[in-house]
Amino acid sequence: MSVSEKRTLYDKIWDSHIVETLEDGTSLLYIDRHLVHEVTSPQAFEGLRLAGRRVRRPDCTLATVDHNTPTVSRKSFRSLSSYVTDPEALAQCQALDQNVAEFGLTYFNMQDKRQGIVHVIGPEQGFTVRGTFQSHGAFGCLAFGIGTSEVEHVLATQCLLQTKSKNMRINIDGALAEGVTSKDVILHIIGEIGAAGASGTVIEYTGSAIRSFSMEARMSICNMSIEAGARAGMIAPDDVTFAYLRGRPFAPQGRDWERAVAYWKTLRSDDGAEFDLDVDIRAEAVTPTVTWGTSPQDVVSILGRTPDPAQFTDANKRKYVERALQYMGLAPSTPMQDITVNKVFIGSCTNGRIEDLRSAAMVVLAAGPTARVREGVHAMVVPGSGPVKVLAEAEGLDVVFQRAGFDWREPGCSLCCGLADTLGPEERCASTTNRNFEGRQGPRSRTHLLSPAMAAAAALAGKLIDVRRFLDHATNTGPALHLAASADAYSKTASEEHDHDRIQPASRRRGKAARRPKDTAGTGPLSIAFKTLKGIAAPLYIPNVDTDVLIPAMFVKTLKRTGLADFLFFSLRNDTRTGTKPTSTAKILVCDMPNFGCGSSREHAAWALKDFGILCVIAPSFGEIFQSNCMQNGMLPIVLPTPDCQALAADAEEGSVLEVDLDKQEIRRGEGRPPITFAVDPLRRHRLLNGLDDITLTLQREDAIASFEERRTELWPWLDGFDHGGAI
Repeated sequence: MSVSEKRTLYDKIWDSHIVETLEDGTSLLYIDRHLVHEVTSPQAFEGLRLAGRRVRRPDCTLATVDHNTPTVSRKSFRSLSSYVTDPEALAQCQALDQNVAEFGLTYFNMQDKRQGIVHVIGPEQGFTVRGTFQSHGAFGCLAFGIGTSEVEHVLATQCLLQTKSKNMRINIDGALAEGVTSKDVILHIIGEIGAAGASGTVIEYTGSAIRSFSMEARMSICNMSIEAGARAGMIAPDDVTFAYLRGRPFAPQGRDWERAVAYWKTLRSDDGAEFDLDVDIRAEAVTPTVTWGTSPQDVVSILGRTPDPAQFTDANKRKYVERALQYMGLAPSTPMQDITVNKVFIGSCTNGRIEDLRSAAMVVLAAGPTARVREGVHAMVVPGSGPVKVLAEAEGLDVVFQRAGFDWREPGCSLCCGLADTLGPEERCASTTNRNFEGRQGPRSRTHLLSPAMAAAAALAGKLIDVRRFLDHATNTGPALHLAASADAYSKTASEEHDHDRIQPASRRRGKAARRPKDTAGTGPLSIAFKTLKGIAAPLYIPNVDTDVLIPAMFVKTLKRTGLADFLFFSLRNDTRTGTKPTSTAKILVCDMPNFGCGSSREHAAWALKDFGILCVIAPSFGEIFQSNCMQNGMLPIVLPTPDCQALAADAEEGSVLEVDLDKQEIRRGEGRPPITFAVDPLRRHRLLNGLDDITLTLQREDAIASFEERRTELWPWLDGFDHGGAI
């Protein structure tokens, strides 16, 4: 095999999912698995309804409620309307109830014991076996987040139009020290390469340290790949993977299991395969790690201090550090172990699995039978799913936590996204979540990211503290932990209690996909064409502008795509300390700093910009999901070199009029200044110029999709009509 023929894991997954390669090199990819929740799906289902379309492959989508679900006790649960008291949150949950019933999707509702965080339930049920969405890359899947328009696209076509990313490898060899976990590893990685360090890439994690991790630990690593700017993170499957999946309710069974494992064993990068970027890290260099600022890249060892802006010679970096410290209420050079906390949160899609809860409980036990949460601290433990909660209680973890004063809750996203549970202004939280952006856990909230073990230690100490202090003085007193087999709770809950309504294979429910009649309802231009845009621009001088800054989570509880203008940059526009006010009449936004639109996949950020009147955003780089979301809504994100962005920001500061011409791919400036050229990939440019939507273009390739589905059934039959519980 020549070097050119050797492929990476990412190459192999990508190549095997190509339905068709378009003229400009864009690929139409088939999606094996699709997970949806109540916040980003209402508008997608409404789009299907308005266009007269149905869900192409109901057997490949799994839905649950998680973002808006309260985490208080459900022992007295009677109805959704009495349990979810927030009217807007209730409307989203009720909408999903209605949509899954109308479109025939499998659904874990609030009363289903399998309900939980969307990124937790997929792997634990065995639904994740080569599919799409975050965390699941740990199984050798190409897994990434998508916005609402692409959710609609997958529902309608089971495909997505994608441009291939570069290959990046992060190799971690060596042995981790005691008290150092996978969460510390991924935070260390992001600190090393930056929040945009993996932009435009898919990361494959390799090395002896990675191989030593459990599946739960691997999922935590892959889950946070997006925080490094990557499109996705992947780990090649191995015996650890197969052991985790075997026997799970949605996993292949019998002969299909043997065929599946044989195929999965081929999913590894060929020896000598070339990567575009390589990063090597020694495991011994990683210590218990915590964030100090407002981005996951703002990390330091727990033994370290906050940075001193005066030590930065680069003016932009100095301003960034000053702003982050001001927001976090911290002084320069503050020892991290001097920082007190009001809240502690253990949970989320990053760290809400059974191993995470065991890790935190071990710290509590190590502290001794008299250990208690420090007075004045509210410490919450929120299992990632119903099965995690059941298993934790079977092992006595709930008793360990509650005896020490922790608040043992019901499954859900909780404080991670700041919807069902929130922090108060300037409350400081030691959190096992994946994002610490401004306002992420509530308006003016302050978040420090760290591992479950470190979070448990912080709860007991009332401040950030090195977890090794507890582990070094561990005692053997207190109740022992009985570690049950990890799949027991998942198998019993999903298989036995729901056996009566197992899904039938797709062929028995809907006929062969290849025979499906062409769906032409609603075809044609569905958005306004983007040709030229002339107007004043608003300058912005902030790096890593995340979607929570663009529109805080409290405003995404909506069933519509409109009405969000007043919430754009809400915290910036209502905080006089920031000095940032987007011009109310601006049509163009110019940011001279990288990684604009990073963070969540919520399309609400693009909707808010469009509703405000901003149809073009110019920046040195973008979060990939945000960039796609903009184009899905007829908006133009333009990537330019930093000096060009700085020049245009200066024009904007002066109030000069800019004219963006997509056809000629140039930005015309006033005062006789030379135009600045830009490039947009040909197919995207064609769609924007003609006001075409991706679904219309994809539906024109029905024959190619149906043909792919026939081949897919022959090669990977376990992916059709998965045999699991749930009403259809």
